[in-house]
Amino acid sequence: MHIGPGFLSPPVWMGAAAVSGAALAGSLAVAGRRLDDRKVPLMGVMGAFVFAAQMVNFPVLPGTSGHLGGGFLLGILLGAPLAMIVMASILIVQALVFQDGGIEALGANILVMGVMPAVIGEAVRRLWLRPLGVLADVATFLGGVAAVVLGATAVILMLWVSDSLPGSVGLWRAIGVMDLVHLVIGVVEGAASVAVARYVLKVRRDAVFGEPLAQREGAAA
Repeated sequence: MHIGPGFLSPPVWMGAAAVSGAALAGSLAVAGRRLDDRKVPLMGVMGAFVFAAQMVNFPVLPGTSGHLGGGFLLGILLGAPLAMIVMASILIVQALVFQDGGIEALGANILVMGVMPAVIGEAVRRLWLRPLGVLADVATFLGGVAAVVLGATAVILMLWVSDSLPGSVGLWRAIGVMDLVHLVIGVVEGAASVAVARYVLKVRRDAVFGEPLAQREGAAA
């Protein structure tokens, strides 16, 4: 889903950069209140996990492949503000070191792979505050699918506004093809998010939600 260099018009990439910049500025403003000696290691470990997971491509449809995004999972485990910061760091390194995504498109890539999925993850995170079993699993799976598909749709819309779609491909056809491919990726994203979220919450629930909340949940159970 990384947008390469030269695909977005200046108004589009500047607008996306403004939105992502505002989201990151807000995230940095609240980060200090959410960080503690358990959250920082979790950010590092999950950031490394997502970075590595994005390097592993799997076949989707003939001639196409995909990889995990991770922004949605980070939204669940870290909350949206910290997830946005971690995803922005990952995407900046990928753009500057690995040329994965254009520099001018960095704001757009952070928007569709960091900001949007993290917000959806934050919404699902609330369901994990109290163990809800299958409901939390289903919401996490569907949230992972939605995060990927909505991000893919946003990419097509930005390319369309930038007049970067091939002349023979209309907007709705482009959205249909893009969403079909990313629906398959979203299924993998959703399933992986359920598995990883369940494991991390099992072994380090205190790092995800904080010790007082973890104690309250344990007492309530």
